[in-house]
Amino acid sequence: MPAMLDDLVLNKSLFLIGLLMIAALLLTKECGYWIGFRNTKQAAAAAEKQEKTVGTITGAMLALLGFMLAIAISMADGHFESRRKLILDEANAIGTSHLRARAIGGPHGEKIAHLLIDYTQLRLDFFDAGEDQKRLKLVYRQTAEVQQQIWNHASAIAKAAPTPTSAILLTSLNEVFDLATSRRWALEVRVPPSIIKLLFAFSLLSMGILGYYFGICGFRHPILSLFLIIAFTATILLIIDLNRPRSGLIQPEQSHIVWILGDMKTSALEAPVR
Repeated sequence: MPAMLDDLVLNKSLFLIGLLMIAALLLTKECGYWIGFRNTKQAAAAAEKQEKTVGTITGAMLALLGFMLAIAISMADGHFESRRKLILDEANAIGTSHLRARAIGGPHGEKIAHLLIDYTQLRLDFFDAGEDQKRLKLVYRQTAEVQQQIWNHASAIAKAAPTPTSAILLTSLNEVFDLATSRRWALEVRVPPSIIKLLFAFSLLSMGILGYYFGICGFRHPILSLFLIIAFTATILLIIDLNRPRSGLIQPEQSHIVWILGDMKTSALEAPVR
């Protein structure tokens, strides 16, 4: 059962998950309603006290569920913002390295500048690969090869002329490579599956208790219940989508890297390799 739930959360469409959640929550609420309705008939004398007690518990459960949803959204949003920042940092680091390589010039400097164009395209391919493991492995291999070529040229510059200028080039290139690793790691960091499972469990429990309370009161409140269920479902779907860094509907913009790539290609046309 846990494996099936993990597969549902990670791989199935949000529309299907939403439908299943709404159906499960409605069913749980109805079961709670009928249990509460039957218990009220059996304990009519204590109905008022029971209604107050269950109402208090229902409010507490819904508040706890809302608190848990807020924590989960905060975690998912934090991971999303981290991925966005890494994209900007990487684009800036690549642009800086390209400018420094062009400033150094010479055969090695110009070669580094052109290799950074290929490298930047690979960074876009890395994101576009999504969950395709074959494409990802190919991109990882090509990225490692280009990194090695860039580093070989940078090392040649440092050996031929160990100046502060060559030192800052090596530093900026090292930052570029480190950010590539950081982005790869950031795409693997997710909200722990146990938290999402706990949200599912608490949602079902909360709807069951809410249905029980409605049963005691003798009113179903179908429209209001449906709105509440849809709101909880939409919030959990948002968390699940943010928790899919490679395939979710909400993705960080790649425009910063696209801009840098365009600028580098323009400068390469203005100053071709000799």
